[in-house]
Amino acid sequence: MGSVFVAACTGGDDATPPPSVVTTTTEVIPPRVNDDVLKIGALIPAGNTVVAEFLTVALEDAIDRVNDAGGVLGSDVEVFIEDEGATAATASQAIEELIADGVDAIIGPTSSNTAIGALDTAVADGIVTCSATATSIALDDYPDEGLFFRSIATDSLQANAIAQQAQATGASNVAIVHVDDAYGRPYADAVEDALSPIAVETIPLAVDDDDLSDDIDDLVAASPQAAIILGSGDDIATVLGEMARRDDVTVQTIIVNDDARRTATRPVISVLPEALRSRVVVVAPQVELRTAAAVEAPTSTSAEDSDEDAPIVDPPFGPQVTDCVNLLALSAIQGQSDSPSVIAGQMSSVSDGGDVCSDFQSCTDRLAAGAEIDYAGPLGITVLDRNGDPSRAFFDIIRFDDDGSDIFEDTTAVQS
Repeated sequence: MGSVFVAACTGGDDATPPPSVVTTTTEVIPPRVNDDVLKIGALIPAGNTVVAEFLTVALEDAIDRVNDAGGVLGSDVEVFIEDEGATAATASQAIEELIADGVDAIIGPTSSNTAIGALDTAVADGIVTCSATATSIALDDYPDEGLFFRSIATDSLQANAIAQQAQATGASNVAIVHVDDAYGRPYADAVEDALSPIAVETIPLAVDDDDLSDDIDDLVAASPQAAIILGSGDDIATVLGEMARRDDVTVQTIIVNDDARRTATRPVISVLPEALRSRVVVVAPQVELRTAAAVEAPTSTSAEDSDEDAPIVDPPFGPQVTDCVNLLALSAIQGQSDSPSVIAGQMSSVSDGGDVCSDFQSCTDRLAAGAEIDYAGPLGITVLDRNGDPSRAFFDIIRFDDDGSDIFEDTTAVQS
């Protein structure tokens, strides 16, 4: 028995309304009915065909496994898909379409920026939401009324992983170079807090500043033993490029966040002097199952970007999409209801404190036997905290080869 997929009309037009305009619908949305049929909506960024493909593959596989194991509350799970678009406005419209379809839960949004602007629509209608890809610290304290969850390691958790990597170098003084915006400031603050009591020098970069010579002067003057660069792939590439033009940057270890792995940064990484490139270490959430083949065939794993030529052994974000599907389904079974509020109230509970199980079938077997469950997921580490975010996760430690591609080095577990 396969999955029940209901394809929604998404359209192929890339034109989107301005970000400041919130698209609304005049359609009267009927009250959602608790009918013991779990309906899951999914937001997929159709404009990014590669990302859309591997998110869809992971979603289809997870739903098939649930339905092949007997479904939820005696029925197959139904799935409705909408195009998330590229803005909060298009995502809000997509959420409204899903609500009109009568969904009980939504997987998405994909982008953190989209989530920040669009989640109000889901929260206002009382729909439980689980994102497999949105990591931003700005979502940590989002007023979600207990309805928003994430299966991806958040930037707050990544800040701990980055600090842990810096501490492992033995550095007694560290510099944090970050973009001075709503993304970079809280990220830098979180890393600095995690580094305490190590001495930290923060160097904020003005947004859209093309001349970083003064900032690199500040970095040289700080004379850190380790430097941390936080930003988008473009930001990280710009800082590294400026460092490569200098002969006075002596920092021994340069730690960067996961966006440095974007395909667009590879041309810059590939032309860095080997003496500089060999000092760069990436700390990235583990978003695919680590097999021997996957280690030998590196892939880009940014939700914003992917390399079409990279072999996918297991779809990037496959474990996180699977976690969202299974957590929603198991919560409905444990709560014996497809009500969003009931599901939301069970999400953290099913991920901790009972018999450990890693897949839907084994977890439902335990529930049927009257046991409490501790769903660990494909990666074997899934636990949601009271805020609805992962309290622990695996992070990959990665370096770059001479064409800017990943060299997998190690995996480490990090806890909040």
